Amino acid sequence: MKRISKIVMTIGLFFGLIVIVQAQNDIILKTDGTEMIGNVKAIEESDVKFTYENETIEYTVSKSKISKITFSSGRVEFFNTSSDLKDHHNKVAILPFAFIKNQDDGSDSMSKKIQQETYSIFNKNKGNLDFQDVMTTNRLLSKAGIGANDEQNYSMGEICDILGVEYVVQGMVSIEKTGQSSYSSSNTNIKNNDKKPAKTFVGKLFDDSGTNVKTGTSSTTTENYSTTITMNIYNDKGDNIFSKDHESFWQTEDAYKITLNFLAKRTPLYTK
Repeated sequence: MKRISKIVMTIGLFFGLIVIVQAQNDIILKTDGTEMIGNVKAIEESDVKFTYENETIEYTVSKSKISKITFSSGRVEFFNTSSDLKDHHNKVAILPFAFIKNQDDGSDSMSKKIQQETYSIFNKNKGNLDFQDVMTTNRLLSKAGIGANDEQNYSMGEICDILGVEYVVQGMVSIEKTGQSSYSSSNTNIKNNDKKPAKTFVGKLFDDSGTNVKTGTSSTTTENYSTTITMNIYNDKGDNIFSKDHESFWQTEDAYKITLNFLAKRTPLYTK
């Protein structure tokens, strides 16, 4: 569990640093998907004057190559609006969840299964939000060349733009086997046919047609698991608007389902 906690802390620190860096700078998102992080000096009729972070050289960027600018104040200005960036409003995508079992990377199919289950939980309680179908989300990620290990190369704001949504839900499920529990039980069955006692006390107390006593024992073994889930929500500005992790009370292998529901209810995207 210590190793898993370090992984969670590292992921949180990584994205926290991204948010801090972005909050102190203007961000130009170009039409080819690349970002320029620094300071916008001026917006002219056809160009934008820009300097990179910690540099003094001024660059000129054509407006035709810019999708949007996210200013350090939080204000967003769109360019070339045919890209439909303004249509992000109230749209949400669920990313494939990272899945770790017994401290090793889990299967891709399980990652997508959890993604689908998370989508189902939110979509049943969506209010006025529009949750993107997971097949559409995964197709757009694949088309952009973003695999399971490539998310760290993109800001969450970029991923929102790629998916055409205002919010993305990202998370990790960690399951670790902790041991076994064994249970045993016994039962006694007495059958009495109201027959007379046998004449001898040697052997059975009653004859074959009298009272019979049968005793049986059964046992079961259950695997115990510890389940921890981290859930994050980011907006198209790259801000982390929700972050929470929770360890499940239940010890079954599928306890993550209950825990997903528990966390989803506490997010700003869940409508009761």
